[in-house]
Amino acid sequence: MIFISVFCLGIGFIFTKFIIPMFMKLLYDTACVKSNYKGENIPVGMGLIFIPVVTVNVIFLLSWINGSRIIYGIIFLIGILAMGFSGLLDDLLGNRSVTGLKGHFKKMLKLELTTGGFKAAFGGLIAFTISMIISKDIIDIFINTLIVALFTNFINLLDLRPGRALKGFLVTGVILVISPINEIFCFLLLGLIGSSLAYIPYDLKAKSMMGDVGSNILGISLGIVSISLSFPVRMIILGFLILLHLYTEKYSLTETIQRVKILKYFDEIGR
Repeated sequence: MIFISVFCLGIGFIFTKFIIPMFMKLLYDTACVKSNYKGENIPVGMGLIFIPVVTVNVIFLLSWINGSRIIYGIIFLIGILAMGFSGLLDDLLGNRSVTGLKGHFKKMLKLELTTGGFKAAFGGLIAFTISMIISKDIIDIFINTLIVALFTNFINLLDLRPGRALKGFLVTGVILVISPINEIFCFLLLGLIGSSLAYIPYDLKAKSMMGDVGSNILGISLGIVSISLSFPVRMIILGFLILLHLYTEKYSLTETIQRVKILKYFDEIGR
């Protein structure tokens, strides 16, 4: 198990370092650039690098695992592909005239579809599908669907300043890795942690943005991994996610981070 863990982590880091320059050039050449919070035009959609990393690790694990455990690797890959697609759509076609889940759902009630609304609705369907495959009963399906959907949006909420979303993912990811989660999910999460460690310097220095494609992939990976935890732990996680989303609908997360010294310090590390 230690060998596989180190391999997945190492492959995630090394492979990401190798492909970053190619993806940077691709995004510049195809004019996939957007203005960051400083007003500088930089590549957007660098979260695409996470897809080949997860795919390589899934291929590796398929040669080591067998039987019913294979389904966990396939579920993880399908989840990040699906949410990566919806995030990329938002990166390329979306605008920020409507913000927050409430705003997007209000538009949908008026039969107006925004890319953010599509991402939220599609993400909910993906979360429900994954939960139906893994869960044991109706209550489990309901709880797991909310966890996957809200975790996906959680990383998106953090992605407002360079490195913030990646730091949130890394801290949460490490906590989950040392928790009693599904073994296959643990290996795949380690691959994403390695990939994030390789990419984070580019994000911190505002050389590129991973975009919604990246935050969606990182968020859903945390959600999928979390639903393999025990029922009491999942209820605690769900409660935290619900409270956080209710808070961010009313208050600015960035302003809150700026007011709390320890959060502000952690947020500014590396910039």
